Amino acid sequence: MKKILLMAAVAFSMNGMAQEVLTDITPAAYDWAHQEVGTQMRISHADAEWNTNYTFSWYLGSSECLENGGCITANACADPADYAIGTAVVDLGGDIGKVMCINGANSNAQEVLGFTTDASIDNKMQINIFTDPNNTPKDTWLRCKVVLNIFSNEISTSDGIINNMYWMSGDNDNLGSWFAENNISSGNFVEFDEEGDPILDDEENYVYDKNRWMTFEVDAWNRSDYLGYSQEATSIDIPMKFKFWIPQPGLVNSTIFIKEFKFYAIEGANDKDVAPECATPRITFGPLTPETSEPDAIKTVNVNSQAAQGTFNLAGQRVDNPSHGVFIVNGKKVIK
Repeated sequence: MKKILLMAAVAFSMNGMAQEVLTDITPAAYDWAHQEVGTQMRISHADAEWNTNYTFSWYLGSSECLENGGCITANACADPADYAIGTAVVDLGGDIGKVMCINGANSNAQEVLGFTTDASIDNKMQINIFTDPNNTPKDTWLRCKVVLNIFSNEISTSDGIINNMYWMSGDNDNLGSWFAENNISSGNFVEFDEEGDPILDDEENYVYDKNRWMTFEVDAWNRSDYLGYSQEATSIDIPMKFKFWIPQPGLVNSTIFIKEFKFYAIEGANDKDVAPECATPRITFGPLTPETSEPDAIKTVNVNSQAAQGTFNLAGQRVDNPSHGVFIVNGKKVIK
């Protein structure tokens, strides 16, 4: 039977450990789960270069942003509309509800999942989602949380639908925090059996699971003494940004669903040398929880730091006598 080697281990926690308190600083513009069906991602600026230039970061810190404090920019693009036309809020019904989708022009997701949208893109997509510069603490650790699912016409463990995700300073200052998660493939979003093996259909193909969502959490240090491209320190309120890099070959036949997109300030995390929970990114897979289904109800979050002891399969189920495959042993990924 085919095996899927997932890109990261599933994280497990135990009760009774230290508590982290998070303050939600997400601009309301990114609360897509509570916006009208058909609402496009509001991309306000396009830059033909690979990165939004430093001049625009100054603009962000000193002038207008979108309504409700959010700002999204596009790279390697001539017109913001070229990317926006591929995005829309859709309603997947049931426990999932409304999500922001990025819909490839040839994707069969509408037929398979029973929703309708005019969103369609046959291009690559590289977007930057910024924090509100007027509500972004400096000299502290900040967290970004993304909950997403990927549909593909032809599921693969190596298609890299999302090539990179970055959590970084808003002016691309690589002397500050910079984190990249690479090659998120559609093969992560398939059905598994009780042993943690992927379920195959009669033609030996993987079976897409609309209820399997990836929760990606990562912390980064937001420094105040930005140098930027000019190499001159500035105290301007430059925000942090989360960047998606989605190449054209995979996207055109796929649909990305984003259920939740959050920015948090971590209470008391003001020492750069003391890393919080997700300085090493935490990636989990599973069904949506009340937290992700009702994002407005969560203003602070409890996070437990110690990994559960024992052996688990990739579906999160304890295994007493593991034979072969990929397992989580005392919080670490092990291949048997």
